[in-house]
Amino acid sequence: MIRSALCFAALLLFVGTATAASPQFPGQKSQYQGFDRFDFPVDGKQVTVVAPKAAAPGNPWLWHGEFFGHKTEPDVMLLKRGFHVVYMHVPNMLGSPTAVAHWNALYKELTEKYGLAKKPALTGLSRGGLYAYNWAAANPDKVACIYGDAPVCDIKSWPGGKGNGQGSAGEWKRAIEVYGFADEAEALAYDQNPIDKLAPLAKAGVPLLHVYGDADRVVPWDENTGVIAERYKKLGGDIQLIAKPGVDHHPHGLEDPTPIVDFIAKHASVEPTYQPQPAQRIVSRDGLGNVLKKLNAGEPVTIGYLGGSITAANGWRVKTREWFAEQFPKAEVKEIHAAIGGTGSDLGVFRVQQDALQYKPDLLFVEFSVNDGGAAPERIWKAMEGIVRQTWQANPETDICFVYTFKVGYEEPTREGLCSRAAGSMEMLAEHYGIPSVNFCPEVVKREGEGTLIFKSAKETADGVIRFSSDGVHPLDAGHELYAADVAAAVEQMKELPPVDHAAKLATPFVADNWESAKMIPLAPSMLKGNWEKLPETNSLQRSFGKRLGQIWHASEPGSELTFKFRGSLVQLYDLVGPNGGQVSITIDGQTRDKLLPRFDRYCTYHRLSLLKIAADLDPNEVHTVTIKLDAEQPDRQPVADRLKDPETELKSPKYTGTNLWIGQIQLPGDLVTE
Repeated sequence: MIRSALCFAALLLFVGTATAASPQFPGQKSQYQGFDRFDFPVDGKQVTVVAPKAAAPGNPWLWHGEFFGHKTEPDVMLLKRGFHVVYMHVPNMLGSPTAVAHWNALYKELTEKYGLAKKPALTGLSRGGLYAYNWAAANPDKVACIYGDAPVCDIKSWPGGKGNGQGSAGEWKRAIEVYGFADEAEALAYDQNPIDKLAPLAKAGVPLLHVYGDADRVVPWDENTGVIAERYKKLGGDIQLIAKPGVDHHPHGLEDPTPIVDFIAKHASVEPTYQPQPAQRIVSRDGLGNVLKKLNAGEPVTIGYLGGSITAANGWRVKTREWFAEQFPKAEVKEIHAAIGGTGSDLGVFRVQQDALQYKPDLLFVEFSVNDGGAAPERIWKAMEGIVRQTWQANPETDICFVYTFKVGYEEPTREGLCSRAAGSMEMLAEHYGIPSVNFCPEVVKREGEGTLIFKSAKETADGVIRFSSDGVHPLDAGHELYAADVAAAVEQMKELPPVDHAAKLATPFVADNWESAKMIPLAPSMLKGNWEKLPETNSLQRSFGKRLGQIWHASEPGSELTFKFRGSLVQLYDLVGPNGGQVSITIDGQTRDKLLPRFDRYCTYHRLSLLKIAADLDPNEVHTVTIKLDAEQPDRQPVADRLKDPETELKSPKYTGTNLWIGQIQLPGDLVTE
């Protein structure tokens, strides 16, 4: 009982933290460029917070030093990307220690009470540079990046006017007062200006971007940005400069603010951290309003099923398609069978266009929670988000539904009220995009707990007891009936939800390096060296796998090579493994792996689709060169012996002999480079 209570408390905590909505702010609510603006006091000063329509993961934010509301384009672009925009009204303090103290109070309030990111992006426009840099120097570990727009970086230059600039006598007097200097001589001797306090920022690795006019007579660039750049580089810091030839202090910003926005988004975006998610049978979120509208109107509807072997079976896929047809008899319901056994979302993201989207689905079910069971959340997010974004780029009215199937082992978290890690990762993504989900595990586990279902059995069960599977993974017909019933219940629960244009959701990615750009590229003869054969349509392997792989190229002569160049973070080949498969060496950017990679494994009593994984986590901005070379040595065939009746004889047969390589397509989230 105590354990159950603790688990329930933990579940409430997870619900409150992992899937929480955007922060709710107090004060007067108004509008700023089409977004909700909130004004409220903190530490005796008025604060403005502009909230995005949908917060990006981790609640990133941009903090203005001064002149909030001037040159709003970057603000709007960042708000559309899920950033909050913040300003504290301390306009006459010129970044003084008192202003820094007020900023400290605001930072504590926004991060601890409202959950904004621990490292904001700071922007210092003109005198705002004093606020941004002085606070950053005092809090270097709390800064994601600094964008300076013709920023003041030395009070002697402005407002002092002690160099080539015009200065401002009134503001110089104010500076002496707010900084607490006894006289001008003490102000001129001050050695705690932004130009003097760069070492902590360089040590913390804070990136800087300065945009400036090289004819600035108010805040001379060479006395401010120029000094910052020279000193920061000597300290090993990262600073980018964008000069505007012939431009004075005004106008600020850039005609196209994209470089500014991209800089801030790159450095201040917050990558999500996995947290366990509650296991709920149905989560409606934004529902299935688009496809249901068409079904109710009796229009033709196409339903796609993207997944692994559980979906490939003639089970819940067929049963749900039939259920839709029965419930909406006036609508013609077509099916896209886009499921391949033994594959996960890391293949699904590359083939979704070819296998599903080209057929224009109105609804796409995505099922990978079992086959992604061993994958890290970060990998799952990249692939699953790529599937989502490709789908809505193709048609923003296509509804998506995630489904989470059961396997033995998933009962443990389910009994605790939690998703498996794979399903939990997908739930976090679903929450971000408003994608409905159906979790098949709770119903299966509930029935097992009641004694009316057995997870795994080689024999028939007693009357009234469902034999869910014979292997603990793949449902028998009764198990598929449970899955189909869950989908039917979900549709019933969502039938009143309105249609949604999903296009606006694409503005805010869940992970910045998602595989939206994932693509499959056919081999070209120019990439091949040695004895390669383009399989004809009459070839049995081409007939069996050509729909998925496209044109298959075959090599059996050791030394045959495939070489190509690409720009991207990951690369793999869509190929076949089989009983007579060979093994290859992999060379990338001149480095050859120590171990050969077999195109054969313990399941290879037949040929099947596979992924030849070459490299991941590469620099996406660099051009990489890959060479795959067929080796003369055959792989060890013994792993398959326990699947054969007479292994000693069969492993010597032609079926299990050879150095064969079959490749269909190159897969990468990036672009092939042809030079």
